[in-house]
Amino acid sequence: MDDRRIPIIIDTDPGVDDFFCIAYGIAFPEVFDLKAITTIGGNNVTAVTTRNALDICKLLHSDAPVAAGHNSFLTAEFGEPVEIAHGKNGLGNVDIPHSDRKPMDKEACDVIYDIAKELNGELVLVPVGPLTNVALAIQKYPDITGLIKKITLMGGGVERGNVNEHAEANIWHDAEAAKIVFDSGIPIDMIGLDVTLKAPVSRADLAEMSQNTRDDVRVVMEQLIDFRRGEPMHDAVTIATLIDDSFITWGCGSIDIIVDDPVKKGKTVFTEGKGNHRAALKIDLPAYHRLFGEMVGRYTAEQ
Repeated sequence: MDDRRIPIIIDTDPGVDDFFCIAYGIAFPEVFDLKAITTIGGNNVTAVTTRNALDICKLLHSDAPVAAGHNSFLTAEFGEPVEIAHGKNGLGNVDIPHSDRKPMDKEACDVIYDIAKELNGELVLVPVGPLTNVALAIQKYPDITGLIKKITLMGGGVERGNVNEHAEANIWHDAEAAKIVFDSGIPIDMIGLDVTLKAPVSRADLAEMSQNTRDDVRVVMEQLIDFRRGEPMHDAVTIATLIDDSFITWGCGSIDIIVDDPVKKGKTVFTEGKGNHRAALKIDLPAYHRLFGEMVGRYTAEQ
């Protein structure tokens, strides 16, 4: 295997769109060295998102290690499961095969640190849920900030939110954790609502892309897209930027998280200029669809 692959950890709360993010991480083994999947609550509680991650791996024929994360946000308990966006089971009420595998014995924040230390500056984190686990790793192991190459995350937005007009859900759920992560000094690419909302994949799009896809995988993807009624799979856009970031127009500068204003809590404030943050501003949809189609087309009978 090419040793130039990108070693990644996907930190996730599966999650309908999280499914497609994990699918990218597994489908491109020549690009990604998927070291682990770590889980957090958000779309559902951590026990459910962990089970979903293990089951997704079984469906997609991956033995990637899965580590369960924290059972609450940094300063608050989890809210009710987000059934309107992810169904009662967190996966759009879609049934997928149950995995007999168990999660790792270590908690997610410890796994993140151990892998970061082992890779000594090469690890890329791909958080597509609340940033609780990453913040806990920074709090517990301050030296981790020098051991992570960059963070590519789904969250925030320059122009808008979705929980309210100011804040996006992943950031809003645990704004205190997000602030710790964005203030850590680790380079961050923020793929937010400004671009993800402009990247829908319809059932018709999937039909064109999945002509050679295994039936079991294709049916689950169809059901997940149907559940979302063609709305974008936000998390998939995020990991795709690590394969080719040229389909995104980026702004470079700094991003601050508002935590002390109850109205604007969780707002991501992007300031172009100095700083080691990038914010996704625009998307080339045909180019993104080509990448999505390649991912879908890799789940053949041989995979």
